[in-house]
Amino acid sequence: MVDAKAEADLIFRHKLGLSPAERLQFGRGEVADGAAAGIEEVLEQRAGGLPLAYCTGRAEFCGHSFVVNPDVLIPRPETELLVERGAQWLEDQLLRRFNRDKVLADGQPSLLDLGCGSGAIGISLALRFPTLRVVLADVSEPALAVAEENARRLGVLERCQFRSGDWFAWARRRERFELILCNPPYVTRRDDPRLAASVREHEPSIALFLDEEPEEFFFRLARKAVSHLGSGGLFAVEVGYDTAWPARCAFDRVHSLQRGKGIHDFSGIERVIWGIRK
Repeated sequence: MVDAKAEADLIFRHKLGLSPAERLQFGRGEVADGAAAGIEEVLEQRAGGLPLAYCTGRAEFCGHSFVVNPDVLIPRPETELLVERGAQWLEDQLLRRFNRDKVLADGQPSLLDLGCGSGAIGISLALRFPTLRVVLADVSEPALAVAEENARRLGVLERCQFRSGDWFAWARRRERFELILCNPPYVTRRDDPRLAASVREHEPSIALFLDEEPEEFFFRLARKAVSHLGSGGLFAVEVGYDTAWPARCAFDRVHSLQRGKGIHDFSGIERVIWGIRK
């Protein structure tokens, strides 16, 4: 249920640049006519169905605030499951290296955030793992601009690279990563009743809708991904309620990929399909 009062207060604070404490302190002060007009405009956009994150230009993800606009999907809680799978793999690798060498390795593990959008996946992991090197790739130049802004704002720009192109079209033949994470388009029906109207009408369709047979799409994606993974590397994708089964079947068709147990959200929906490069 939408809390209109709380949303209006958030928009008010965002437009005036106030923290919650400052909102309480100056809440009864006067607002200049220009600022008031700007607030009213955003409130009207919200009333018209524009997602709140686009109204404020910010979205919370993995404990960090990311810049968002209609060029990128709004990061969602279920995608944090994908981040957690990547984090678990990285922690296991660091522990294995420590147990073997009795010292933490100085090398920089490499992550590909494929179809990065706002960069929330790769940047969240870069913030968590100080030696992680991240490549963020997307077919959308405006989306890459948002990802670069987020990397700069959150202080990890020097460990990030940005690649433009469709899926792996930009990658060099022998380029390898230790893990590849991807939140691809996976909504198979444009009239899906589970898809909120605000999402369908305002978020980028190129990042939402899968306009081809799901199993073949995930098979091509997985087959290409393993060619850019080192031995023992992780490939993981986010899926929807009706694309988990096709994705599992696709992973099983890639003989050099050992599929692991899928990860479910709190509603019991399978959200992450993953495999390890043999």
